[in-house]
Amino acid sequence: MLRLLSAEFYKLWKSVGFRTCLIVFLVQDIIYLISVSFVGDLLGMELTGFSQFQYLLSSFSGSTVSGMLFGFVAASLITSDYKSRDIQCAIAQGHSRGYILLSKVIVYVVAIWILSLEDIVIYIVGASMAGGFGHSINGDTVAYMARSLACEGFVMTMMYMTCVFVAFTLASKAASVSVNILLFFVIDLGLQIIPMIFDSKVLTKILNYLPFNSVREMSAYSIDWGHAGISLLVAGVYGLVMLTATWMVFRKRDLR
Repeated sequence: MLRLLSAEFYKLWKSVGFRTCLIVFLVQDIIYLISVSFVGDLLGMELTGFSQFQYLLSSFSGSTVSGMLFGFVAASLITSDYKSRDIQCAIAQGHSRGYILLSKVIVYVVAIWILSLEDIVIYIVGASMAGGFGHSINGDTVAYMARSLACEGFVMTMMYMTCVFVAFTLASKAASVSVNILLFFVIDLGLQIIPMIFDSKVLTKILNYLPFNSVREMSAYSIDWGHAGISLLVAGVYGLVMLTATWMVFRKRDLR
């Protein structure tokens, strides 16, 4: 298992796709901070480190853009090994499919956390330099930020197990990225349209428990732990279902 993890982290570091995402995130963050500093009043946005922390966390959702970026990372890390036959070689060397899957999931989770934390650090530092932190830094503030990162990070990680499932199922980078874009677009659009078509408070409440909606809830300063607790549980179950489905597909795939 350690040899597999070591090899996967090495491939992550050498991955052109991952490095490209790091650069893209850096450039878009800098452009965003510059644009907000000029037109912040027009956009109604406050350029402070604290406000940008809240904005960034609330913007992480099951959107088409998020699905495209993290789906691209999953495709780069997983599907390329089918083409290069690294997975077949690992199996031939005696590594179990379970360990191969687990090592790839771990490295994928680390990759999306690195990209997410890159955004968060740049937003907080850049906005704080331009407009101050905007909030008293005390124990409550630190606890809120730590709780938001932990809770939203968990929901987001479970939500993007979808990308892992798609990558292992299709085994094609182009197909995986395309399906993720379409899938997250349909889901994001559906979660907005369904409550408008079906005027049901019960349905709206149920939809708000889904990871694609509850991920936004975790960034709130005051949180309803009764609702949030159920949302975290639903996200955990969703992630396990995706991982189980991924394992079933990978276990039955002919890799001779």
